[in-house]
Amino acid sequence: MTDVPLAPRDLLILSALLEGELHGYGLIKAVEARSEGEVELDPANLYRALRRMQRDGWIREVTKAADAEARRRRYEITASGRTVLRREVARLDQLLQQVRPALAAGRSGRR
Repeated sequence: MTDVPLAPRDLLILSALLEGELHGYGLIKAVEARSEGEVELDPANLYRALRRMQRDGWIREVTKAADAEARRRRYEITASGRTVLRREVARLDQLLQQVRPALAAGRSGRR
């Protein structure tokens, strides 16, 4: 399975986990803040994405005893997840480098 391009939701989840471990609700809030409300996650979609990311080795669960009592699962990004995120950021940077000159020149593509 190819790891790029990433869905905006996945990019935002992985980037939020770069700052440290988070539980589900914390991830929902971090994604909403990073996307300025453009990407909204409901718990079902979040946990589906988290299960897939765990299966693919991009994140891992790091639930501690205190979290287990509160029934919170915390997640952290793995080395593989960092690699996937770096690849996606590089891909987006390259895409933007191709688009910026046309925008700067004011070309609209219409005649």
